[in-house]
Amino acid sequence: MNGNNKSPYVEQINKVQDYIENHLDESLTVKHLSQIASFSEYHFQRIYGFMTGESLYGFIKRIRLEKAAHMLLSDKERPIIDIAMSVGFSNQNSFAKAFKSKYGVCSSSYRKTNGTVSKTDFVNVYLDNQNMIIAPLKIEIRREQGIKLIYTRYTGPYKGDSELFSNLFHKLYQWVDQRSLISASSRWFVIYHDFGKETDEDQLRLSVCMSVDRNVAASEDIGIINLHEGQYAVGSFMVEPSEYSKAWYYMYGKWLPTSGHKPDDRFSLEHYPKVEEQGGKRLVEIYIPIV
Repeated sequence: MNGNNKSPYVEQINKVQDYIENHLDESLTVKHLSQIASFSEYHFQRIYGFMTGESLYGFIKRIRLEKAAHMLLSDKERPIIDIAMSVGFSNQNSFAKAFKSKYGVCSSSYRKTNGTVSKTDFVNVYLDNQNMIIAPLKIEIRREQGIKLIYTRYTGPYKGDSELFSNLFHKLYQWVDQRSLISASSRWFVIYHDFGKETDEDQLRLSVCMSVDRNVAASEDIGIINLHEGQYAVGSFMVEPSEYSKAWYYMYGKWLPTSGHKPDDRFSLEHYPKVEEQGGKRLVEIYIPIV
């Protein structure tokens, strides 16, 4: 399933995935998830697998393990059992077995041999390591209040695909414009849903979003998600279309390791303030969730 597919089931699939991501530490039963999707248990598992190419429990297990792998590297002092419980495993034995099955090593070895959160591999921009230096206009710590977002989601490879991003923004803009939802306070974001380089390109997910300050009904592949309150390190950059990865590299590869801050396990964001382009460049703010 990707952002270009239209189906009456996309809304339900996205709603369930959003719920899973926000409740990984809870028991996620087919019965409850099928109720969220408004399907019977029998039909929902088959529909989910057909639409995504991945079983429902396969998705839950993968997201739990990928998030755990990120947390192992981002906070090396945190006990492994605490990480396991925080992503929904009931005990360390079940976590250890699942982790080794996916990554080929135990969680403690993974933590020792993989260093720290690996630059922008964390947000899946796949750098080419050439000429990656770009200076920020500023970096500041901000606390964002909760924000309601309308989004359109894409699943699949997106490295360097500016046309894909342009099409997703255009699609969402048309949808909100037709419903007169754009206001002076509207804000535009991209959310990256995955944790680390372990996610296969075909399973990467991103959401192009716009904030809203009223109740809105979801429609087909346009969904609604709440961005929870939290603290972020925000780097402001003027970039050309090919330079977004350089901004991410600076924040994760240059700033974060010496900042004294630890990344949180919330999503990383791109925010696009309302400013005019300057010489083919535009302002983007890179949001890193921190604790």
